[in-house]
This record gives sequence, C-alpha cells and structure tokens, in this order.
Amino acid sequence: MLKQSILALFFAAATFAHADITHLDCTQTGPDEYKLSYTLTGNTHAVEIFASTDAQQPTGAALLKTSESTVTLHAGKPGERVFFFLKANSGEQREVSIRHLPLEGTPNFRDLGGYETTDDRFVRWGLLYRSGVLTYLTPADYSYLGHAGIRVICDFRTPEENAAAPETWIPNDTAKHMALPIGTDDKNHNTNAAMQQMLATNPTPAQLRDWMTKTYANFAFSAAPEYAKVFAELRNERLPLLYHCTAGKDRTGVFSAFVLLTLGVPEQTVLDDYALTNRYLSEANPAAIKKMTAASGSSASFMAKLTPEQQKAMMAADPEYLRATLRAIDAKYGSFDNYRRTELHVSDADVQTLRKRLLSN
Repeated sequence: MLKQSILALFFAAATFAHADITHLDCTQTGPDEYKLSYTLTGNTHAVEIFASTDAQQPTGAALLKTSESTVTLHAGKPGERVFFFLKANSGEQREVSIRHLPLEGTPNFRDLGGYETTDDRFVRWGLLYRSGVLTYLTPADYSYLGHAGIRVICDFRTPEENAAAPETWIPNDTAKHMALPIGTDDKNHNTNAAMQQMLATNPTPAQLRDWMTKTYANFAFSAAPEYAKVFAELRNERLPLLYHCTAGKDRTGVFSAFVLLTLGVPEQTVLDDYALTNRYLSEANPAAIKKMTAASGSSASFMAKLTPEQQKAMMAADPEYLRATLRAIDAKYGSFDNYRRTELHVSDADVQTLRKRLLSN
C-alpha cells in the first residue's frame, strides 16, 4: 500500500508546462509486445517507462529507463489492454496506449485518448470509445473489453439497422444501453427508401459526395437532441462511455468531432482522427467488412451494385464531409461554441467540468 501511495504521488507531479515528451505512438506488434516511439525535447533526455492494465495509474516497477526514442517492450498478457506511462527526468508524465483495439468482431473500435488540446493538455485514455456495429463481438472480444469497465453504450443506429443486426454486448454486464437513432434527412428520419431511390439513378461520385455532405449537416442540425443526450451522460460522469453506429464513421465521426472540439482539441487533429477510419477499415478482415456492410440493412444490396468509384464516395471517411459540416455550423450559429451551447446544451461551465474530468495535464 505504501509503495502504491509513493508511486501515485510520484506520478501526480506532472507539470503544466508544454510537453517535453511529444509525438507518442504505440503499436502492438505481438500478443504481449509493443513498439513505443516518441520525441524528447527541452530538458528531457531520458524516460522511465511503466506499464499497467489500469488506464489511470501505473503499477509496479519501471520496465525500462532509456534515452532512446523508439523501444520495443513486452507487457501484460495476451488478450489484455495495456497502458504505458512515461516519466521524464524533467518530471513530466505522459501516457500512451494503442488507439485501435484489436477486436475480432468489429473493425473500427477506437480509444479517443492521447489527443493534445490547444492549452497543452491531453485527452485521458480509457474513458471515451468509438466504434462500429457490436453485433459480431466474439467471446475473446468480451474478455478483452470486460476490463474496460464501460458503463454506458450509446447506439446511433436506426431501428431498421438494429433489426438487421441486433445490439449485443458482454453477457451479464451491467452497462447502460441507450438507443439514440440518427437518420439521414433534415427531420432525423430513417430514409433508406429515399437513399435506395437515389442510388438507383446511378449517381456520379460527385453527386454522392454532395449527398454525403448534406447528410453530415443533417446529423448536426436534426440529430442534435440525440448527441445532447450523450453529453448529458458525460456531465453525469457516466464513464467510461462507448458510442457507435454501423461503420463507426459518419454519425459516430460527427459526435467524435463534437466531443473533441468541446475538450479543446484543434480542428485539424479532429479531422485526422476522423480519417483514421479509412486506415482501419482498409486493414480489416474482408469477412468483418462484409458483416458490417450487411448490418446496414436493406441498403446493403444497393451498395453492392455500386461501382468502386461510387462505393468510395459513400464509404470513405473524407475529411471534407466533416469540414463542410463544421463550416455549416459556423455559418448558422456563428461558431461551434454557440452551437454547443444552443443545441447540445453544454454550457461553458459544463465545458470546464468535462475538461477537468476528461483531460490530463
């Protein structure tokens, strides 16, 4: 107990200065093997690296003390999520983990931790998760996610999507499930019939991109009440929290942008996070992609008939879709902050509470 208390005090001494450990990245290279890379700046010339299955604090002795900027470490057990804590000789502490969780049943499950804000703080790991459809999670996935302690699961899918691929989760888990259906039109209706009619006209890729841009704006303007309910859960400290749609790209991508912007993450970082979907879906097992596509319901058969160019316009996480939505918000409300206050019902005082809760120094 005394040893843990000393460790807690040791790591609580992180400074408020600009980060001396930057450009952190963590890649899992084996069942219990990880590659860490980072840059040491300022007065930092060495780090001690600790590992833990607890996202909030390290446990045990340091695995390594090094001045190298790239290291390979063995930590945890196969099937465990591991978080790494880097303690600089200058006193700063940084945390890093894998962003993309290696699940068998869904290809786009991610942690929003680690992103830097404009005031030199960082989104805490292990508190905010985004994903695609959860229907096909496996027993191994349940075991992996069981340690995450997720308390709330927000499902943005429509009733038709849920009928095609009913929501599933860890058996006997006590997480709260919230159905927050988000459609595609300006009244937040499920418009698969209208979309199928549009696809049947053999639209050009440019026409599809225009449709996607309008759809994203509809998410912001007509689905704000659904997004506001997720923020209410965050205000009530219902953490860790997971939100998802079918692909984990569109409805999920828009909410990710809103929560990251609220926390003070720069817009370019937000757009970069959104675009990661392209990488993770391209790396996914084709069978997982097939199941994910089928989970979209009756639209799946129409999507299968599209040309590769048309499919790319519909399936790509094109940052321009999200950027256009943010500009539409600016045009209508003057700024994202005005939109946040008016439509998401997140006050400036709420922002400070959320930043205190979800950011580390």
